[in-house]
Amino acid sequence: MTVKQIEMFAYAKVNLALAITGLRPDGYHELESVMQSIGICDRIRISMREKGILCLCGEFSGPENLAYKAAQTFLNGLNSSQGVEIEIEKNIPVQAGLGGGSADAAATLQGLNLLWHKPYTDVQLKAMAAKLGADVAFCLEGGTQWATGVGEELRPLPPAPKLNLVLIKPQQGINTAQAYRTFDQIGNFAHLDYVAWQRALASGKTEEIIPLLYNSLEPASTKLLPEIARIKDGLSKQEGCKGALMAGSGSTVFGIFETQEQAQRIGTIWREKGYGVWVTQTMERGNVYGKETGTGKT
Repeated sequence: MTVKQIEMFAYAKVNLALAITGLRPDGYHELESVMQSIGICDRIRISMREKGILCLCGEFSGPENLAYKAAQTFLNGLNSSQGVEIEIEKNIPVQAGLGGGSADAAATLQGLNLLWHKPYTDVQLKAMAAKLGADVAFCLEGGTQWATGVGEELRPLPPAPKLNLVLIKPQQGINTAQAYRTFDQIGNFAHLDYVAWQRALASGKTEEIIPLLYNSLEPASTKLLPEIARIKDGLSKQEGCKGALMAGSGSTVFGIFETQEQAQRIGTIWREKGYGVWVTQTMERGNVYGKETGTGKT
């Protein structure tokens, strides 16, 4: 068998809008969301090994990592005894609402499918992704998508215009399950307008998108971590900020700026205050694989 290694780039996401529409009998929340890939990424190196799954990701190494579970699902479907090693260089912050774990799992599925010469169709990969987690299916697709169900049912939207983003994360993260439990206590169900989003995105104008920014989980996560509200308020008042919103279940808040220069300048200001800061842009694709590296015979 040829021994191969491949590098993948697993891109983060933000929710330009997120509405919790109801509660299912199984306890999961139904939602509507406009999901968007952004330019922050983890780098993942996937290699074949003789047997077993090894997932290396610092303190997040081991079987609980979603990338490990993705590899397990992939290999179980093939009834394969072949092993795999996954090495993850983390750049996407955790408990930040940016889908880092989901992106890693999606990149792992894509990378393994390439190394194994595509034994699975895109439809089969999406089915695996949906079982692994709500955001994994989106991370396989990337770009700008309308998500429903628990987040796994996707519908394409016109690509968002290039948005200049400043992401600010306080030291404390937000546990997603805890955010949803708090929503159940204080939140209200809501709906998004698909047609309005389709029209706004198709216009290519940032000013058409800003009034539609929305996140049902923001009050719940803000109750858990009031600093989120202070960051959002402070960011909204910065020169050039067109709008601000909490990302996913938090604790990251992102601001949309007129120019990249403004975004860089504001990012520096918040970085000096001691926050985690990322200055990036929206992008049309999610996971992008790199080159295969290393070949030999075993």
